[in-house]
Amino acid sequence: MSVAVFFPLRALGNILLLCSALFSLKLQSAPTAFVFLPEQQVLQQLSQLEQQAVAEQKLLLLVLGATWCHDSVALLDKFNQPAMASALQQRYQLAFVDVGYLEFGAATMARYQQPLYYGTPTVLMINPANGELLNKADLMHWTNAASLPVTEYQQYFLTDKVPLQYAKAQQQKAGIAAAVQQQISDFEQQQAKTLAQAYLELGPLLKAYKESGKPAGAEFKQRWDQVKAFRSNILPQVHQLQQQAATLAPGEALTLPAPAPGF
Repeated sequence: MSVAVFFPLRALGNILLLCSALFSLKLQSAPTAFVFLPEQQVLQQLSQLEQQAVAEQKLLLLVLGATWCHDSVALLDKFNQPAMASALQQRYQLAFVDVGYLEFGAATMARYQQPLYYGTPTVLMINPANGELLNKADLMHWTNAASLPVTEYQQYFLTDKVPLQYAKAQQQKAGIAAAVQQQISDFEQQQAKTLAQAYLELGPLLKAYKESGKPAGAEFKQRWDQVKAFRSNILPQVHQLQQQAATLAPGEALTLPAPAPGF
């Protein structure tokens, strides 16, 4: 009787050990979830990521966002769905930068010759061989990530839509005089400088609001709306200037937008 009882217990113990080992192996082999990391940590990894992307004939995909941002969290959730995560890793080397309360992120943008990010999340699709940004025209698009369907994610990130659009845009840009292109770049730089100063003022208000757990106060809401309106208009203005530049007659000057009143 004692042997009959001992054997099943020992067998059960072996089965439990095997299940535990298999579960542990599954955990070790599971892909790491995409998360926002401190900017300094990501900056230290970018050279290696660029080299790996070139070697594997992939693009580099950078996302600048924050855990307090509803759309940033929504984009991460979509990216972390198993099928999407696997497909993304086949096409890209990926990195995710935490912008904090608007005090980080500028250094990442500067690495790719961009003056600033204009919202969260900002997605950069980059040619790792030369550092060229392929989706400049769409930098604000994913700031509405929570409201976009998964089919749009698939079309944008898992097809050649963006590289083809970039090639077409470069052809159109080639006809614009270098001096006029510099005017447009200077305009964007100045707007970004103004926005960077606004981030310095808005960031502490944003942090206090998020950490309070209370509804947004009037001061924060007013400042947030002002900054949002300003930043949301920068890239459309740049696009309008590029369209205007493409149709300038010889000797005709570019007409720059008037400065935003009271900002």
